[in-house]
Amino acid sequence: MTFNLKLYLKTLWVSFFKSEGTPGRLTPKRFFILLFIFLAYPIWHYSIRLAYGLDQLFYPEIKHQDIEQPIFIIGNFRSGTTLLHRLLTKDQRFTGMKAWEIYVAPSIVQRKIIKWIMKVNRFVGNPIQKLINSFERALHNYSYMHRTGLNEIEEDAHVLLQIWSSYELFAFFPFPELLNDYIYYDEQIPEKQQNMDMAYYREVLQRHVYANNGKHYISKSPSYSPRVKTLHKLFPDAKFINLVRSPLRVIPSAVSMFANHWKTYGDPEQEYPETAQEIIQKQAKHWYVYPHQYLKSLPLDQYVMVRYQDLVADPKASVEGIYKRFGIEMTSEYEQILAIESESAKQYKSKHKYSLKSMGLDENRLIDEFKDAIHDFQLGEETLH
Repeated sequence: MTFNLKLYLKTLWVSFFKSEGTPGRLTPKRFFILLFIFLAYPIWHYSIRLAYGLDQLFYPEIKHQDIEQPIFIIGNFRSGTTLLHRLLTKDQRFTGMKAWEIYVAPSIVQRKIIKWIMKVNRFVGNPIQKLINSFERALHNYSYMHRTGLNEIEEDAHVLLQIWSSYELFAFFPFPELLNDYIYYDEQIPEKQQNMDMAYYREVLQRHVYANNGKHYISKSPSYSPRVKTLHKLFPDAKFINLVRSPLRVIPSAVSMFANHWKTYGDPEQEYPETAQEIIQKQAKHWYVYPHQYLKSLPLDQYVMVRYQDLVADPKASVEGIYKRFGIEMTSEYEQILAIESESAKQYKSKHKYSLKSMGLDENRLIDEFKDAIHDFQLGEETLH
């Protein structure tokens, strides 16, 4: 578990001394949030280290746990990766990480302690669960995108926050110069750092798969789009699902997402900072092109590209197509679950409305900027009208 100390110190320096004129400018609100992050983070990090040490002591067999044919769902932010991830993990043969497993208890020892505490808690009237319910109600009000909660399946790229080596840091620290290389992970992150990141990631997955009796693992993380080569090197038998959605939806939705993150953790002067527009378009250009360019050379049963508009139009057919492509037999139990979940997914209507003008975006310019992706992936049907 190698901590990226260099990036941590650089982030600290920029946050407190170089943030003027950025969405992370140092206001009183921002100062106290930063104080909490930089004081709490070492406690979080070293508590996980301690728990991992206990794992090695009590469960030494973890290091021999195989991770066979993991599935990675990638794509730009706001491309439907969460919808597909949660559909696939309804199949009881698969497992993904829930929010509490990522943030609270990534180790086996931590999970066992928490489960024991919750048993005692239920015996004395469930006070902890009541607090959790209150927290999740507040979290639901904060969540302006997909449904969130401690028991919801989440993107596991967040485990790399534990070693301060993740593009997800951009949600808290809107400084492109710090995290630009993570947009082009396979090409620009030094091999030494890649190896440290992936060694840790493999450890996390081994623990999770071991704790779930060897089930097949499914990951979804948009920020894994630029690291498909690294992931394939780590897991040569991995399977990849690349979700593609119209940039006319992806760009404004992602700009809105990051703008809301920055308002939550600071005081940007603009509602939609130019930083968000620039960085989202920059990453989208690379994430549309690079993953497909690399993955299309894999055997057919290791890569499939899925269009968002097809997924939401008929989730059941999309999942059946994925299973057929990957050679996965669908059980009758999951087929029934899938039919129910698909009907529910079809009824979903997003409440999020975006004004491109207020974001400083122009629809015609976006169409011109991303014309190759729109044409190559046949994404023209989903417009803003």
